[in-house]
Amino acid sequence: MWHLILLMPLVGILVFWIWPLYISLPVYLAIVALSVSVYIILLEAMHTTVTTGREGLLYETGKVTDVHGKKGQVSIHGEIWNFEADTGLHKGDTVDITGIEGLTLFVRKKNRRK
Repeated sequence: MWHLILLMPLVGILVFWIWPLYISLPVYLAIVALSVSVYIILLEAMHTTVTTGREGLLYETGKVTDVHGKKGQVSIHGEIWNFEADTGLHKGDTVDITGIEGLTLFVRKKNRRK
């Protein structure tokens, strides 16, 4: 797909062989403007941060559903994940996801502001 989009201005040069200059020049400039717009949109899309999968869970908030000491399970986005915490938690606590290793989330209790 990328290679076809990159070739748009090159293929657009063919209009100079088909039509006279007063027609082909505006058509070619429109093709170039469209190409530049598409390039900008594609580059912005390539540089956005990941918002799905494991990487999308970082810095999200979840709710503790089961606890066994400093380990347990947390519900986030309707999914149940295993977690490890540095402090003890209770069922129903709200936690922030601070890291991921394999299928285990590292969490810390969410600070409540008054």
